[in-house]
Amino acid sequence: MTSEAPKTRKLNIMVSESLIECLSASAEERGMSISAFVREAVKRECDRTQEQVLAEAAESLAAFYESDRELTAFLSLDGEDFA
Repeated sequence: MTSEAPKTRKLNIMVSESLIECLSASAEERGMSISAFVREAVKRECDRTQEQVLAEAAESLAAFYESDRELTAFLSLDGEDFA
C-alpha cells in the first residue's frame, strides 16, 4: 500500500532582508532549505494554535461537565477493572 504525498502549492511572500538572513542562517544550522524551514515553522504554529483552541474549549466545558450529574454519574467506576 503506497501513500500519496500531500498536495502542495507554491506560496510567494515578501520579507525584509534581515528576515531572509535570519531564515537562511536558521535553516542552514538545521541542514534545511529555507522552504523546508518555513514549512516546519508554519506547521508548528498551526499545531500550537489547534492545541490552544482545544484547550480553551475543554476549559470552557469543564464547569458544565462537573455540574451535570448525568455526565459524572459513573466517575466512581473509572479505572475499575471490568473483567
